[in-house]
Amino acid sequence: MGKLDKDMDGRKLQLSRRDFLKAGAATAAVGAAGIDFAAKPSTANAATVEATYHTTCPYCSASCGQLVDVDSDGNVLDIYGDHMAPWNAGGLCSKGAGTFQLVNNDRRLGAFSNHPENSTFDYDPAFPNGVGYKRTGNGAWTKMDLQTAMNEAAAAMLTARGDLSLAPTENNSKSVAFFGSSHMNNDQNYLYRKVIANFGTSNIEHQARI
Repeated sequence: MGKLDKDMDGRKLQLSRRDFLKAGAATAAVGAAGIDFAAKPSTANAATVEATYHTTCPYCSASCGQLVDVDSDGNVLDIYGDHMAPWNAGGLCSKGAGTFQLVNNDRRLGAFSNHPENSTFDYDPAFPNGVGYKRTGNGAWTKMDLQTAMNEAAAAMLTARGDLSLAPTENNSKSVAFFGSSHMNNDQNYLYRKVIANFGTSNIEHQARI
């Protein structure tokens, strides 16, 4: 037989002999290296881990345990589940598993990023204080000074707010929505909620979920 077939709930699970041998070799390597190799992905990538810090995932109130590997220069090498944390035992949801991208990701936009696929988003010395990106409808993205972009956004929000002489409870703007963030602490969220209430809208949502 060229493949090992096993029927599972009417579905076929196919595993070639090559894949079977590769999986067995990987298992043996993990067993020989011990728990340190299995629990630290950075070690598997042949990176030099100078220190490992315990922290919690910032994405929701579950506060799953995470470990952060850094090198001697303080650069983050990897962020992964803390297998010693009793409430998540090393497991992370899809958001928690992607926490590393909050710190190191060439695809993130910003004043000093180098986008690997779209040079339009690369750092532009013409905007030393930050770059904003704007487009109208389905038009192309254009660069603008970050402060100019913030001013335009603020002016648009005031327009959407409507008659400023009316109390927020009398002028509920339906054209603007506010989105909460679990990266903010209790004090920041309290102030943010007051801003929303004074702006005058009931369109409020939060991202602390899958």
